[in-house]
Amino acid sequence: MKKLVLLTVAMLFMFSTIAFSQGMVTGLTGKGVKVGLDMANFTGDDAREGASMKLGFTGGGFITYAFSDLFAIQPELLFVMKGTKSDEGGVDYKANLSYIEIPVLFKVLLAGGGNFKPNFYAGPGISFLMSAKQTADPEPAGWVEDIKDDIKSTDFGLIGGVGADLLMGPGPGKITFDIRYDVGLSSLDNVDDGVDQKYNNSTISFLVGYGF
Repeated sequence: MKKLVLLTVAMLFMFSTIAFSQGMVTGLTGKGVKVGLDMANFTGDDAREGASMKLGFTGGGFITYAFSDLFAIQPELLFVMKGTKSDEGGVDYKANLSYIEIPVLFKVLLAGGGNFKPNFYAGPGISFLMSAKQTADPEPAGWVEDIKDDIKSTDFGLIGGVGADLLMGPGPGKITFDIRYDVGLSSLDNVDDGVDQKYNNSTISFLVGYGF
């Protein structure tokens, strides 16, 4: 997964040298909303054995400020479901973490004709933990354990991905598509037991949105 982030950053620099612009466009060039699905897991030396990806929801808004036809910055405000799941002794465990996430993405906008405008992006993100619960199945109905105190309230990550805008005619409307990888840079462990557990968030997201 980390190799994917490094590859994305390398592609940003590569395409910035070959893309071309057709007149300067600067300022606030778009805003909108996006929703999608993510596949989340924990990684690291102390991630739960047998852990696998769990599906979650992502959604929120964004604004785009262009420095030129080639470069832009895109802050976002998202609700993101992260966590992990594992099967231990026939019991299906899930850790369900919900965050408010603020990515700040630096975008390379590839020039060209037509209404299909691809882009590449990378940037940091900060996430604030809203809730954290663990469930187990099969267990007595309604079994839920609150683990929010065991998880750090703030998480920092690096986000990289590819996207595209599909322009909707001569107006400002456009449909956006994103595939991104979000890797946590800090361990989530917040248990005060003298043992530093090392496990991080890892999320792949597929998003579709509307910009105007």
